Amino acid sequence: MNQSTEIVLINGFGLLFVVLNSFGLGLRLPIGKLLRQASAHRRIALWVLVVNFVVIPVVFVGYLLTIASSIPDEIKVGFCVAALCAGMPFAPILAKLGNADVNIATTLLVILTLGTIIALPIGLPLAVDAVDVQLSVSAWDVAWPLLLFIFVPLLLGCGFRAWWPDLAPPLTQWTVRVAILCLLFNANFTLVAYWDLFVQEWGTRSYIAAIAGPFIGVGCGYLLVSGLRVKELAVRHAAEITTAVRNIAPMLLMMIFPFGADPLVTVSITILNAIGITVVLLFVLAWRRAAPATSPTTMSSPVST
Repeated sequence: MNQSTEIVLINGFGLLFVVLNSFGLGLRLPIGKLLRQASAHRRIALWVLVVNFVVIPVVFVGYLLTIASSIPDEIKVGFCVAALCAGMPFAPILAKLGNADVNIATTLLVILTLGTIIALPIGLPLAVDAVDVQLSVSAWDVAWPLLLFIFVPLLLGCGFRAWWPDLAPPLTQWTVRVAILCLLFNANFTLVAYWDLFVQEWGTRSYIAAIAGPFIGVGCGYLLVSGLRVKELAVRHAAEITTAVRNIAPMLLMMIFPFGADPLVTVSITILNAIGITVVLLFVLAWRRAAPATSPTTMSSPVST
């Protein structure tokens, strides 16, 4: 299999994951309950937005300009993309695993996903310029894939749930399964196609720099719930998880469209995702072990956008 075929497969499975994932999220969203949760925890929701789209990007850019200034420019672009993509698809699943509040995690996930659609086109061109890289991107180059492949399928999923509620649960199961399978194929073909670049970047300290990503997220999440004096442990961990892990769906779209000709951007995003999920999973397992088994209120455990 030549590399051009592998790239077609990478992009194809990536797009399928994003679309199915977004549609599946819409199928699972009880809008009324979601709005009530957002209203009941509006202070947390507001500050989660501030932390994810102001504090974390500023910290990431500062990190790239100082401690990690020696890593390649395209790797820096991948870091900038990750900094502005909030709301990891697996946040509710991680919340359930860590005995956190799945309702809060799901609500914050949806808020952060919508926030990413707005903030990424505005912030990414500024962040890329700030780290002095040779690449450039326009707001529209970033915005149109988000609207077409995330926002539209999300609305269609919500509409399907409203019009055919009896058909939504079985369709959701198949949509989620196929979406996860597409993501696994995407990751597999990415490793095969760019293996030499993954090996090459080992000597540039990019992997060491990537370790800072999830710790920045976890640290900001901890400061957020501590500053708001959130006492309920399940709510604290839900906010920390959704802040710590980044959103792979918009990152895949950035890899495919604005930066499709820059494979090191793909490599950096893949490294960040792998390390980020691993680090946060370790935190979640530690929380689960430290806390007594509880039954946090659950909305659902979606693999969402």
